[in-house]
Amino acid sequence: MAVGGFVGKILRVNLADKSIKTLNTFDYVPEYIGGAALGYRLLWDEINENTTEWSPENCVIFVTGPCAGTPVPSSGRTAVVGLAPQSYPIPYACTSNFGGDFGPKMKFAGYDGIIIVGKSPDPVYIYVSGDEVEVRDGEQLWGLGLYDASDILAQWYGDDVATAAIGPAGENKCRWAAIESNTENGAGQGGFGAVMGDKNLKAVVVKPGTAKIPVANPDKLIEVTNRIAKEMSPAGQNKVALIRDRGTYTSRRQSCAWSGCTGGISGCLPTIHTKVPNGLSGYGTTSKVEYCASGLPSNLMNLGWGDTRGSTLKYMSGQLGLNNWEQQLGMNFWMLNEYQRGRLKKILGEDIPGDGENMVLSPEFVAKWFNAISYREGEGDAWAEATPRAAKMLGLEDEVWKTHKHGYGPHWDGRYLQFVRNPVWIFSALASATHGRDCFNHMHGYVERYPTFVEEWADREGQASTWGTPRMPYSKICELAPQIYYGAENANSGWDNPDLQYVDKEYVTLYHECVGIIKDSVPVCDRQFPLLYDTTGDEPKVGWISAETDAYNAVVGTDWTLLEMHDACKKVQTLLRSIWIMQGRTRDHDESVIPYFTQPDAWPDDPSPSVIDADQFRAALGRYYDLHGWDQQARPTRQTLEGYGLKFVADKLASLGKLPG
Repeated sequence: MAVGGFVGKILRVNLADKSIKTLNTFDYVPEYIGGAALGYRLLWDEINENTTEWSPENCVIFVTGPCAGTPVPSSGRTAVVGLAPQSYPIPYACTSNFGGDFGPKMKFAGYDGIIIVGKSPDPVYIYVSGDEVEVRDGEQLWGLGLYDASDILAQWYGDDVATAAIGPAGENKCRWAAIESNTENGAGQGGFGAVMGDKNLKAVVVKPGTAKIPVANPDKLIEVTNRIAKEMSPAGQNKVALIRDRGTYTSRRQSCAWSGCTGGISGCLPTIHTKVPNGLSGYGTTSKVEYCASGLPSNLMNLGWGDTRGSTLKYMSGQLGLNNWEQQLGMNFWMLNEYQRGRLKKILGEDIPGDGENMVLSPEFVAKWFNAISYREGEGDAWAEATPRAAKMLGLEDEVWKTHKHGYGPHWDGRYLQFVRNPVWIFSALASATHGRDCFNHMHGYVERYPTFVEEWADREGQASTWGTPRMPYSKICELAPQIYYGAENANSGWDNPDLQYVDKEYVTLYHECVGIIKDSVPVCDRQFPLLYDTTGDEPKVGWISAETDAYNAVVGTDWTLLEMHDACKKVQTLLRSIWIMQGRTRDHDESVIPYFTQPDAWPDDPSPSVIDADQFRAALGRYYDLHGWDQQARPTRQTLEGYGLKFVADKLASLGKLPG
């Protein structure tokens, strides 16, 4: 079988003794696809049942997929894989992602991935080029802001280098510290910046070399690339979005339904770079998701779009290396809840100003708070632990379940003012239950794309019509469901029929889970794929749902059908679940999200109930396990594992007493 798209080597660096070796990529691909899927397979070999987020053997794995460095649109992404400090109560294995040119340049330097293990006794950075790999003294960089350190590395090694670096928050093991690449793209969720800090690793610097990326079928690649480019291009839009008079072009079939994130306010094409000023919001920060989580607590402060203090705070949080997503859509919701209940009255020893309903923190105070967190000074040591652990340290942990799931705050789950109607949020609940972190970094397709096309749901200002995309009746989208969701007739049903709310939703969860793995492994942009529906013709129909697989086949040389690609993804998800089982995860952890989804959502006009039925949800969860071939305690069986060629995993779980039967 052809294996184009890969350059053939994976770098492994042990910081403890500075030893360096390489692995053969072709020992793993295409079986493990590439990207995050490959990263999970590599992680299995490095960790054991006793590994914690702070163990020397915990990894920071930078890995990209076969399409990175090729013309496939949006494929220049990198996955970061390891045990995540932000996850709660267990530091689950997971991935975080960033865009930019780190992935392609890593391949041009001759490597499909970089595994980093061990701990250095002193600050270091790793330099990788086509003919040299070295662990170098990082004393001069330690303590510097993330942007400053990245700029210095570019001065030392040239503007063509790609960097992945941390700020003081990462150095001090803040559990919500980000890794940023070239100051423009960030892996925020998961807290992998803290793992780098724990290893005394300031940065990884990649100097592109002359390695060639083979393409199995160039003619097919050109054909697929042109078609994807047309799908993503403003050309052919019925209405070009001119949002807030920015004149920003957006993609033709934007995944996001209405939110003001990078595809809406700033535009995915082109991006706004971190240190390039713009008239609307000062310094942009596409890293860590600028416009979804702007780097300042906008729900706690009264700052206008042009307020330069807000711009300064955004720049400051980037320099410190904080993950704005946790602060904006996690910690702040919890803080407001506790403030409104009269239980959180002081921060850093100071009274919280406000009217009992809204907190009004000054920009100067927020800057002080950011610094205290990043340097773990005083009470900042608690806040650096991320919300659930911080709540426990502050004696306020009893209601943190109202805002957090597995350690992550609200995001497209039907709570807290996000447009997710029933049955969409039943899928959101299943997806949230069965993953180890906020899963909507790679599963936007159902929660955002599906609502965008429903005619009856376009009642929010800007909803769907923002993109100029023709909509379809709800009945039509239900009719099309079996063509997408493995033949499941009621995958999209339930909004207008309570009897169908929980029917077939396990198929939706499995489908978009597989799509998420594809997007993290090929890799391609989560906000553009999958192309679920096509409403540009006379009759709405299912979209080009195999686009990512077609691109993969053209580059790698496989001839996988979409279902065969999904089988490969189910194998990866079963491997990942096995890692979690080894870590101590049980069905109880999955069901821990149930109380969260008993809170009413923000759509009282929705004709369907706004809270889950716990018994029906548990039954749907059991059907999801059945689809994967796991037992009802969410454990993969030996038969399932060996069927996927994972006998070595089954044997390990059996030795730990964690294999069913």
